[in-house]
Amino acid sequence: MRTALVLPLWLLACGGEQVAPQPIRFLHTFGADETELFNATVVERGIAVESSLVPFARGQQVISEILRAGKACPDLIRIDATWLPGLVREGLLVEVPAELANLDWLPEAEAMVTTGSKRGWAALPQTVDGLIVIRDEAALAPQSAAIVDLIAAVRAAKHAGRPHPLGLRVDGYWLVPWLRADGADLGMIEEPGAVRALQAFASLFGELAPPPPPAGGEAPDEIRRWTGHEIAYWITGPWQVGGLRDRDRLAVSALAHAPRGGPLLVVPKCAKRPAEGWKLAGELTNVDVERRFAETFATVPSRAAALDKSPKLVKDIYAALRAAEPLPKSPLTPLLFDDLNPALAAVVSGDATADEAIEGVRRGWRRLREKQP
Repeated sequence: MRTALVLPLWLLACGGEQVAPQPIRFLHTFGADETELFNATVVERGIAVESSLVPFARGQQVISEILRAGKACPDLIRIDATWLPGLVREGLLVEVPAELANLDWLPEAEAMVTTGSKRGWAALPQTVDGLIVIRDEAALAPQSAAIVDLIAAVRAAKHAGRPHPLGLRVDGYWLVPWLRADGADLGMIEEPGAVRALQAFASLFGELAPPPPPAGGEAPDEIRRWTGHEIAYWITGPWQVGGLRDRDRLAVSALAHAPRGGPLLVVPKCAKRPAEGWKLAGELTNVDVERRFAETFATVPSRAAALDKSPKLVKDIYAALRAAEPLPKSPLTPLLFDDLNPALAAVVSGDATADEAIEGVRRGWRRLREKQP
C-alpha cells in the first residue's frame, strides 16, 4: 500500500483582510531548518504560499507521477538538477520568462539549466552545490586537489587518538571522483578503471575512514564525528556545513573530479497559475533572499550579486566548486545510482568483490539503456 509522500505544511493568508489571497502552491525538497527560514521569509515579504514537502529520496518519482497525471499540480517545484533532463524530455515544464533568465546568474548555476544559450530555459538555478573537502584549520591543506594528495594528508593526520581522520560516505555520488580519476564516470562503468576505483574507495573504510553507520544515519554520524574532532578532513557538501556551529575553524579545499549540481526551480505545464509560480521563483532567487540563505546555511547563491554579499566561507566553498564537474545531463543519470549504491555498499561490507559489484552494475546500466535509450 502506497502512503502519501506529499504532506501539507502550512497555509499563509495576509492578516487583516476578510478575503485571503489565493496562495501560490509550492512543492519542495527543503530540509526542516530550510523550511523554517523559507516560511519566515515569505511572511516577511508578504507572499501567500501553500507549501508542501516531498522527501528527496523519492522526489523524482513522486514529482513525475504528479505532473504526468496533470491534476492538483503545484505552481512551482524545487527539484534536483539531475531530474531536469527527464522532465524536459517528457515536455512537462514551461519555459522561464526572459526577464528571469537574463539575471546575473553565476556560470556554474547557468550551466545546470542551459548549454550556453538563454533561449529555452526550463528551470531557474537556486543554489550551487557539490562535493568539497572541509578540514579543521589546524590540519594541513592537501598539496593539490588530487585524490592522492588528499589521501596523503589524511594519512599524515592519523594517530592513535584519531584512527579514522577522513569523513566519507558510502554513496555513489561520493564515488564519482574516484571513478573519474581512473578513467570512468557515471554511464561509463564499462571502463576497466571502474573496478580499480571502487576497490580503492571501499578500502578506505576501516583504514582511514570510520566504518559506515546504518543506512540513514550518515548525516548525524558525520556531524558528531566532526564536532568531536574525530575527523580532520571531511568530503561533504554545503548542505552539511549549514548544520555546523563552529564554522570559524573550517577551511575549504577543492576535490579533483568532484560532482557539481544543485536545486532548480521549475513551473509545470499543468500549473493553474504559472505566472504566480515564476513570481515565487523570482522571490527565492532575489539577491537579499539568497544572501540570507547563504549566511544561515552556507549555501552558495546562484546569482553573482548575492555571492558578492555572502560570507567568506561561502565564497571559499564557491571557489572550491568551480573546479568540480557536472554530472551527465541525461534522463538516466539519477537512475544510475539505484544500481551503484547497493553495489558500493556490498563491497564496503565485504559481501562482494569490486569485480563482482561492477559486473552487476554494468548489467543494470545496460538494462536501463535498453529501456530508456
